[in-house]
Amino acid sequence: MINIEEEILRLIMDADDYISGESVADRLSISRSAVWKHIRKMRREGFRIDANPRSGYRLVSCPDILKPVLIKNNLNTNLFGNDIVYYIKTESTNTIANNLAIDGAEEGTVVIAEEQTKGRGRLDRSWLSPAYKNILMSVIFRPNIEPLKVFNLTMLSSLSVVKAIESTTNIKAQIKWPNDVYIENKKVGGILTELNAEQDRINFAIVGIGLNVNFDSSRYSEIKDIATSISNVAGRPVSRISLLQSVLQELEESYKLLKAGKVDLIRRDWNKHSLVIGKPVRIISFDKIEEGIAESVDGDGCLILRDNMGKRKKILSGDVSLRLKE
Repeated sequence: MINIEEEILRLIMDADDYISGESVADRLSISRSAVWKHIRKMRREGFRIDANPRSGYRLVSCPDILKPVLIKNNLNTNLFGNDIVYYIKTESTNTIANNLAIDGAEEGTVVIAEEQTKGRGRLDRSWLSPAYKNILMSVIFRPNIEPLKVFNLTMLSSLSVVKAIESTTNIKAQIKWPNDVYIENKKVGGILTELNAEQDRINFAIVGIGLNVNFDSSRYSEIKDIATSISNVAGRPVSRISLLQSVLQELEESYKLLKAGKVDLIRRDWNKHSLVIGKPVRIISFDKIEEGIAESVDGDGCLILRDNMGKRKKILSGDVSLRLKE
């Protein structure tokens, strides 16, 4: 179904200079008054659009909202982002992406929301995110890998986020096993991978990405000591559109490696960006506590821990909480 408003915006964006209202109306088979109605709506959303009675319309600037037409503009991918589903407000992008995948949505489909009312992270923890401040998205994968290897998707996704942050802002980001992204020892994002699979094959996987971009975490007493945002660290607002485009482009490059059987390259890079490798950690699972040095992450996504007795152990990512020791 054609989104008329987005098509009008695309035509104005693609124009070298002004484009007449008559031309826009003719191309979309709508009236000139309908064009003007949509222009006024876009202006209320923050788009600066010049209107000249003789010349037509010209785009001056765009607000930092995650409309598909803005994300697709200059997006350098072949798979991720061809189909983008956008919501101003929804319960959970992972839930929507799951339903779309069941209905046959293509791999690489992206679901984006400006606000989630039931956003969640690993272990069903809630995810606090004010509207129009962060990146909240879910991506549909249909990988040809065994279900036991699904952590590879979490690995390449968290690595892609870290690389996108660094390339877009020059801020060093790190990965805290199994699925969190940190800057300056505070959480800035998380990955939630959910699987639809049979015993020997994956039907599809949904990777949810939540990333604090222009969210001032210091205003929230419950998280200010443990969470931050990219803008807090940068000291300036960060373009969510540019960052999201970079994440999708990094996802594409990492996924190519996975499909080519080069997961060792992903894991090696992931370990290089790890917050915990080589450091003393405490792992809590229900009433059991393990302590030692985090050595690496293996091909199954297990953390290799050398305990205080010198014994190497594999720690599954399931119901565990990892903390760096002071």
